[in-house]
Amino acid sequence: MEFQESAPATRLAVSAQTALPVVAQLLAHAATGAALQSLTNGEAASGTDLARQLQWLLDGGLGPLLHGAMGHAAVAQLPPTWRTALLSADLTARVRHGSLTDTTLEIIETCERLGVDVVLLKGISVSEQWYPQEHFRPMADIDVLIPQADYGAVEAALIDLGHERLAFEPGPGQQHGIPLQHRARGSLIELHTRLFDDDSPLSAGTLFGTPVVMSGSVPSCFHGRPVRRLTSELQLAYIASSWFNDLAERQIHPSFIASMFDAVFLLKASAGTLDWKRLIDRLDNELAAASLHAMLTYLPRFGVERPDALVMARLASRQKLTGGAQLALIHAALDRHLIAAKPWNHLLPLPVPGRYSARHQIRKRLTRQPAHAQV
Repeated sequence: MEFQESAPATRLAVSAQTALPVVAQLLAHAATGAALQSLTNGEAASGTDLARQLQWLLDGGLGPLLHGAMGHAAVAQLPPTWRTALLSADLTARVRHGSLTDTTLEIIETCERLGVDVVLLKGISVSEQWYPQEHFRPMADIDVLIPQADYGAVEAALIDLGHERLAFEPGPGQQHGIPLQHRARGSLIELHTRLFDDDSPLSAGTLFGTPVVMSGSVPSCFHGRPVRRLTSELQLAYIASSWFNDLAERQIHPSFIASMFDAVFLLKASAGTLDWKRLIDRLDNELAAASLHAMLTYLPRFGVERPDALVMARLASRQKLTGGAQLALIHAALDRHLIAAKPWNHLLPLPVPGRYSARHQIRKRLTRQPAHAQV
């Protein structure tokens, strides 16, 4: 099933026979507040297709978000198996997020004591900043950015506090060191010294360069403690770039659904305040520009407000990796496989920005850039 970009979220189908995938409904709810279609109607509630979709969403860690969107009364009408699964997911996420919060505060306090600037990244940042409730945003670990020169001191201080190195060997150019685990809390920390590894095409230019990111981060707070975050503009570019980077490396996986909600909640909260000119002027990485363009042309089908035509035209002009045909392929693959939870069983790799660009592939080989899974 494909979703027309021009169709407003308020016109989503309401009957069981034409029901949109649960992920699509939840995205529309996040973007516009549109009511979810009923998941409690007899045959629809017990159907195998709906069960598969709900399991896909649960596997992506978004059971708590669905639980919150439905409300307790609607959840209570679900078949017992799914009612229990959603309630359990919500309770587990609340407890887990509490542990992640404790660990993040410990990181912030440690860096403050050492005089080190720390920037929150990914889930631990957006969960508190943009989501209706923090535990709605799934995350496997805590990601923070620190200067390379301070890595050893921060890691040693955290080890002294009970965190242990995992048996993990970072690959060449890895953007973070060996993850640190706190056994009692069950939390994992990844101390990043860059946003993308040295071999990634996304490391070209200054957009995601550590010095620029650190100096351009903005003061903020996390549960009352001072910390730094990416600007909303850079956060959006980072979400889009990381999303397609993950899809390129691991194909379709339910954990990649969360990035769409990150972007939806950010755009909703920042409506009218995002500095599009500043963002586009800084886009000196063509793959990042293509990724952002692909995301911003995809999300409006769920009710997200599209930036004005001039902004989209300028954004499109910053890249030549995704034309109309490539965008159609990318969007169709997302519709069928990430949103509707159909398995990817094709011989060709998943279409992502740059992958089917002959110009990009030739340029890579001429410049002898290291091979990377992304392209």
